[in-house]
Amino acid sequence: MAVTGCQGYLGSAVVEHLRHGGTACRSGLGRLQELRPGSVDSRAVIHCAGALRSRPAPEIWHANVVCLTPLLRAIDPDCVVVLASSRAAAAPPNEQDLYGRSKNAAEQIADQHPGPVRIVRLTVLAGPSPAGLGDSFVSRMTDAALRTGAIRIPADERTVDFLDVREAAAVMAGLTDPARPWPDAEPVDATSGPLELTAVARATAEAVQEATGRRVRVVRTGLPAGSRQPPADPTRWARLRTAAGVTPRAPLSTIRDTVRARVRAGELSTL
Repeated sequence: MAVTGCQGYLGSAVVEHLRHGGTACRSGLGRLQELRPGSVDSRAVIHCAGALRSRPAPEIWHANVVCLTPLLRAIDPDCVVVLASSRAAAAPPNEQDLYGRSKNAAEQIADQHPGPVRIVRLTVLAGPSPAGLGDSFVSRMTDAALRTGAIRIPADERTVDFLDVREAAAVMAGLTDPARPWPDAEPVDATSGPLELTAVARATAEAVQEATGRRVRVVRTGLPAGSRQPPADPTRWARLRTAAGVTPRAPLSTIRDTVRARVRAGELSTL
């Protein structure tokens, strides 16, 4: 088993899950663009390496698109490929930003691999991983609550969704089994389903209050809410999760784990 991006937020969670289950995995493949054809001897590869939307444009395209072709040439033709994509790839072409276009291009390249290809379009990931807490709106709400005693959210009502990074890692690891059913050879949206943004903010505030004893306010502001993600149906992800024997992680549990991890990190930093 090979995992790319093993130092990152998702990749480190995948490696931790595999090793905890006793599965030997190869991480640290080096610079993907320098891989030689046939140099990766593995029955499966979970490709988590890539650049997020916040990175410079050239880095996004290079990491998400250019580096994928050498990786596919380095593995055996029958190797199972599990690709960490994004729901941004599902947006209409005229609404995609560079990040979404890069993920869409990566999916098209992966589809050319002759072996099994499982493309997972991830929603926002949250929760603790060996690499930290990531940069989700859950972690940002937690930081704001601990720092200022308030969580500010846009005034308009809207829904959001996020998925626990540990659940994503566990299901993606399960997809490396070539006998695992895969629906219609299409990308699958990895999502827990829609949640009210207000409910997420209040749950985060309550978790911080529970952990610290300090009152946290939820404040509506006139700030822009940012872009909306394409709608996603959690049904197919739930089926894959069940087939992989993975227990779903409730959003409230993820929020509490995020808050506890951040509070512990803050306590350790003051020792």
